Amino acid sequence: MKGETLVEYGLPIDPERMVTPADTTELELEPGHPGQGDDEYIERRKKLFAVCRKHRLESLGPPLIDYTPEETSIWREVSPMLDELHIRYASQIYLDAKRRLSITRDEIPQLRHLSERLQKETKMHLVPAEGALPYRTFYQYIAQRGFPVTQFIRHGSHPEFTPEPDMIHDCLGHVPPLMDQDYAELLTLIGKAVAATTVGEQVLALKRFSWFSIEFGLIEEAGETKVFGAGILSSTGEIPYSLQSPEVKRAPFVTDVVIATDYDPSRMQDHLFVAPSLPFLRRELEGLVKRFKLTV
Repeated sequence: MKGETLVEYGLPIDPERMVTPADTTELELEPGHPGQGDDEYIERRKKLFAVCRKHRLESLGPPLIDYTPEETSIWREVSPMLDELHIRYASQIYLDAKRRLSITRDEIPQLRHLSERLQKETKMHLVPAEGALPYRTFYQYIAQRGFPVTQFIRHGSHPEFTPEPDMIHDCLGHVPPLMDQDYAELLTLIGKAVAATTVGEQVLALKRFSWFSIEFGLIEEAGETKVFGAGILSSTGEIPYSLQSPEVKRAPFVTDVVIATDYDPSRMQDHLFVAPSLPFLRRELEGLVKRFKLTV
């Protein structure tokens, strides 16, 4: 376990003591963030931070955001690049869900509207996240069929990169698969399991299971390996790297191996696991919950 740093929305977590920083009440950009020194960007982020925090704490659902021309321009630059990669490499589960949600290359979708659609289809909903959330808060929302999502757009100086989960990462990575009932049940079970234990080794195992499936997972479809995890799906560099780079080790998804495997969230992932199907992941997770004797 030593040396591994777990991250939820940019927050480091000590995997042995399971200590996470307190819920932040104001915007904090990481050192080296591309938005540092840009007063206009920082002021915009502060406004979005305040409104999203208010909506989260008062359970108001995602606020409607009037996105600026610059933010829309960034979306229109990144979204088509990702869309082309998705068509070639993404799992059918993701592609079908994205099409049903009518997410386009031209306009930044309103998460309130996507949340309403999800609620009708899979009883999932979106929770506005102002930024970093403590890991327990994050997974408690998931256990209640809510998925925390940000509503700010990355800095325009590096549209292909974000040091923190932003609207593009969430909306083009995490949100579409929530339209799939099996995916929604898998995610909810992960949230319930994490929320049900305070045992550090169990939490770490569950987070590794989630990391190598929901975040950075690959899946077999019709004899081909496709991208499944949101962390890959939201990155123009990570998608081809995950499937084509000789530097990446792609191994069958064996749960005991997965939960014993460290990962480094600060760099491109060079160790990935391939699941044979979504139902397989659900069965494996159910077995892990039973092994840990968790009540979910």
